Amino acid sequence: MKSLNKIQNPLIIVLVGLIGLFSCSQDDTIDRLGNEGVVLFESGNINGALSKFEEIIKLDSQISEAHLRKADCLDLLGDISGSIKSYSKAIQMEPNNKIAIYNRALSYEKVGMYENTILDYNLAISIDRPNELEPNNKTIFNNLGILYGERNQLDSSIYAFTRAIEIDNKYADAYHNRGYAFQIKKENLKAVEDFKRALEEDPNNTIYQNSMNKSLGSLE
Repeated sequence: MKSLNKIQNPLIIVLVGLIGLFSCSQDDTIDRLGNEGVVLFESGNINGALSKFEEIIKLDSQISEAHLRKADCLDLLGDISGSIKSYSKAIQMEPNNKIAIYNRALSYEKVGMYENTILDYNLAISIDRPNELEPNNKTIFNNLGILYGERNQLDSSIYAFTRAIEIDNKYADAYHNRGYAFQIKKENLKAVEDFKRALEEDPNNTIYQNSMNKSLGSLE
């Protein structure tokens, strides 16, 4: 399933509440390094931030947040293999760390490890059932739907896009992507309905309009 709108942003939920992540530490040095690393990260000095988080790990290798932040830095620096290892380390210490699991999924996807990606997306959702409808989950469901679609698992794909829409009924990308899946299944009436809904939310989107025109042509 190509030409769909996939979110490849490892910072979508990571940047929330970065300041103070290390405030529980009893070690003033770790506190200082953590806060310095966060400031450097937010200012775009990724190498500088990485060095701070690595210093923390040298002082105390059992701080999962330090491994998570190191992984974020490595991902942005293009060391995807290293980022996966660091995310995995954070998850090993904190199995229900949804942010680490979600970001590892994105890293897996960048290197073509799609089965691992799907597993992590589903895990990120499953460990947070009480908050399943939180806004960030729409992105997970949307990306998951695209991955299923690329494997021709269209029913699973449609289900995932539907879940995204249940979270945000104005989510234009999810309507378009679900419509695209319906189009592949030759269910063009449903496809047209979804493309129309996507255009209601984003009337000037030429990709949505082209998809609509193709489905309308199939009905003639």
